[in-house]
Amino acid sequence: MDDDLFERILIPIASPDDAEATARAVRPHLDSDTTIIVTHVTQGTAAETTIKTGRDQFAGATYERFADILYRDDLQFEWATLEGREVAEALTDAIDMVDATLVAFTPRDMDTWERTIAGDPGGKLIREADVPVMVFPNRQA
Repeated sequence: MDDDLFERILIPIASPDDAEATARAVRPHLDSDTTIIVTHVTQGTAAETTIKTGRDQFAGATYERFADILYRDDLQFEWATLEGREVAEALTDAIDMVDATLVAFTPRDMDTWERTIAGDPGGKLIREADVPVMVFPNRQA
């Protein structure tokens, strides 16, 4: 397998509980010297996705939960709070913005109604990303 694939992994997290599930799911699969780009998407108003320089309180708590579980000295971490109108769109935009080589996430626990309203962001991300996307099972669900 191509080593460059796991060089810069974009990992979206939606909440502290999601951060925990995702960190536990990807932890056994990471090699040393991998860069993890942890992202959280907040509702934006502009037509384009932007990366906020600051972290709001919710994103900060979400990032902390992820780091508490996954932190290792041999991994590099980057934190990017994205602002966008649609989660999947913001994440596909961010792939190029952060030079990600892979996207990895655990599925969100959404019922049919929520999936209808949100438009199934995970499925849309899988279809529209221009890098490979790995979906890890959420063992906590």
